Amino acid sequence: MDKRKSYTAEEKIKILREVLEDGKPISQTADQYGLHPNNIFKWRKQLFEGGAKIFQVKRADISAKAEERKIAVLEEKIKQKDEVIAEFAEELLGLKKKSTGLR
Repeated sequence: MDKRKSYTAEEKIKILREVLEDGKPISQTADQYGLHPNNIFKWRKQLFEGGAKIFQVKRADISAKAEERKIAVLEEKIKQKDEVIAEFAEELLGLKKKSTGLR
């Protein structure tokens, strides 16, 4: 019984490069490597579906700085709201004292 050959990622890229860059026909490439052409189609699909991840670069330092700025802005808003609440509380206390005659 024949044992299936498994290909490494590097071998798959080499085979796909022959097809995609060199323009070699898939059927000819499949015959050369003893593959079924559907394997090459499947690998090509996987390459293009996974390729988007390569271009999605996330830099932690930029994300961290943006998050720090967002936190600073939100803390400033909270501080302003606390000041407004304190003013209203002070005014309310003054009105209560005035209405009860405790002044």
